[in-house]
Amino acid sequence: MIKAINTLLIILTIVSVNAQENKIPDFLLSNEIIKPENKILNLPSEIECSRRYKYHNFDEIQSSAIIRRNYNVLTYDLYMDWYNVLNSTGMSMKERTYTGKNTIGIEIDSPNVSFIEFDAASLQIDSVFVDNVEIKPTPQPINDTLIIPLERVYNQNETLNVRIDYTHNLTYNSGFFLYPKGRAVDIGPPPARDTIYIEERIAYTMSEPEGARYWMPCNDAPYDKAISNISVRVPKGYTVASNGRRKSIEKDDSSKTYNWGDNVPITTYLMCATASKFKEFSDWYIKRNEPNDSVEIKYYVWESDYKNTVDSVYNPDTTDVYKFNARHAFDNVVAMVENFADKWIEYPFVKYGMAAVQDFGFGGMEHQTMTTIHRNWLRDFTKWGYNGYWGNQIGIAHELAHMWLGDLITCATWKDIWINEGGASWGEAIFFENIFGGYNSYLSRMMSHRYSYMGNGGLALHRIYAPPMELLFSGPISYSKGAWVYHMLRTMLGDSVFFPAFRNLLTKHAYTSIETEDFKNSFKEEVPNPPVPFDTYFDQWVYHAGHPVYELSTVSNNWGAGGYNVTVNLNQIQPETDSIPAVFVAPVFLKFFGPDTVVNDTVINNKRSQSFNFRLGFQIDSVSIDSNLVLCELSSSIVSVRENKDEKIGTLNIFPNPITKGQNGKFTMNIINSQNINIDIIDNLGRHIQNIYTGSLQDGNYTFEFNTRELVPGSYMILCRTGDKCRTFRFAVL
Repeated sequence: MIKAINTLLIILTIVSVNAQENKIPDFLLSNEIIKPENKILNLPSEIECSRRYKYHNFDEIQSSAIIRRNYNVLTYDLYMDWYNVLNSTGMSMKERTYTGKNTIGIEIDSPNVSFIEFDAASLQIDSVFVDNVEIKPTPQPINDTLIIPLERVYNQNETLNVRIDYTHNLTYNSGFFLYPKGRAVDIGPPPARDTIYIEERIAYTMSEPEGARYWMPCNDAPYDKAISNISVRVPKGYTVASNGRRKSIEKDDSSKTYNWGDNVPITTYLMCATASKFKEFSDWYIKRNEPNDSVEIKYYVWESDYKNTVDSVYNPDTTDVYKFNARHAFDNVVAMVENFADKWIEYPFVKYGMAAVQDFGFGGMEHQTMTTIHRNWLRDFTKWGYNGYWGNQIGIAHELAHMWLGDLITCATWKDIWINEGGASWGEAIFFENIFGGYNSYLSRMMSHRYSYMGNGGLALHRIYAPPMELLFSGPISYSKGAWVYHMLRTMLGDSVFFPAFRNLLTKHAYTSIETEDFKNSFKEEVPNPPVPFDTYFDQWVYHAGHPVYELSTVSNNWGAGGYNVTVNLNQIQPETDSIPAVFVAPVFLKFFGPDTVVNDTVINNKRSQSFNFRLGFQIDSVSIDSNLVLCELSSSIVSVRENKDEKIGTLNIFPNPITKGQNGKFTMNIINSQNINIDIIDNLGRHIQNIYTGSLQDGNYTFEFNTRELVPGSYMILCRTGDKCRTFRFAVL
């Protein structure tokens, strides 16, 4: 599920390198300048694990956090009669009332079971049958729990069928949502807002995290997956979209009953039904390794949204300047499926679908095989000054990525929500890597998540494991930091190790619900000797809050014959609290800047204060830590290596920062002693991009203007050189 779309940033960067004999992943190797045979070994002899705090009991985490009932659900066979709610025009309780019937097949997994419980919030129970025997008196929910007494005692492994006939008569939208045709809704970012009217009467379900109990009796917990069949009766002219494959449509003079089902299990919050007067159309995804097999991608939108074409998006004579355009919005969906299937594993379900609804309290929701999206995602919103189209594409990619991370494998408890939302947010970056052509584009999306996390508190935020329910869908926590857990695993292990282990995780736990420990243990089985032990990695990044804050200082000595020894002193200065580790054990990716190049190296930092030595074949100006690859803060983004007793360059500043592509930027600086100076723009690879100024300057304050028309959106530095001195300042282009 996704609530909002972040600003797109394309940040150019480079992966770091290290020597093969040091057992760092192959992708960290480089043949640039630093020679393996001359490099001092930087790997520690042993890893100092992050401290165990009272913040959690690690032994308790080793055991399951699932609170199980005394049975497992095997099947749901659900029927709902929505004829009345859709054939009406108003919103009174009578017009919102529908009847339903849920037949639930269960297997007892505890001894001496004399009663069972289901979740049923604000439902009227009309009758209950256990193996065709009616339970009298008819039980009713108490505190949203329906307790059903059994006629006899059941033992482990026995099965039974429970049929619950019920009436939904809730007067407000919760779990089940109903909106009338013609209702006005305001959309678009303030202050400019359009008034849009709902095209057709619409009913749909929306359950995450615990809303399924409001529209059907069930075991409303993410750990318990079951085979599901959903049937919905609606008036003629209406269409029902639901999970799995459409098995049949039954018709009479005034109504149709849509029967949907699947042969793979699903959890309750991923079950759904959506009904309106939809226009249906399809794309097809051809499987990568089975060209004779294809998966239908089915879209459900209102007729007007389908009829709009790319050429008719702009219409200045209407209030709605940019029309809804379903075919344009779904242009990239097939390519997205191909991308995830290629990077991860084959698409795992019988179909994929999307239904555009309005009004909707979220951006999108990844119901298994049948995503619900806000109708807004069919618009560009360009008239408000930003490219809403690509923002919407991120949302569509996010919900599709959930089919693997959230639906194929599902968080077993809400404590493990980072697996779902962090995974799909990381999937956005995988989409960027494909659609924009490379790893730098992938990093651009990860940096957007970094900005979300850091800009909303960073060190002050809750850990991503077991957030309180009010923070369950916190963008900075579950989504952005969760995405970085995936990203840093990939970075630490390298693609050749990470992706096979990740695919094995998906395959081994397919169609099940997993906990964080299951996730971790799968990697432990596949990768026996990671650079950082997985127990340490998950303890500090998942079970604890915060991130490392690095303080960097350097000293360089000339060893003669063109050789230089550089000592890098690295301190972790994040606060020591019960929730934040005193030491984060992590790869640190160093960048060494020389007069004409930039070189990378990687060390494993496992102490709060630590020094590393490097022998280089050239004299360097400065050293930085690449924060594209580890979630951290830097006390100084780049530090000078040489002694600098007579400072010649004073205050540096860039504004605006970030800069919108095409906008002119201004660079101000203070010259303390008159001198010759070169001012250049370089990218994160150290490549020269643009000269701003070369010449002599007297003492004083100076402002230089530069254009960004030719700059690719991303991260850059202004590099000022005065003889043997160097100063840098970072800026971003959007």
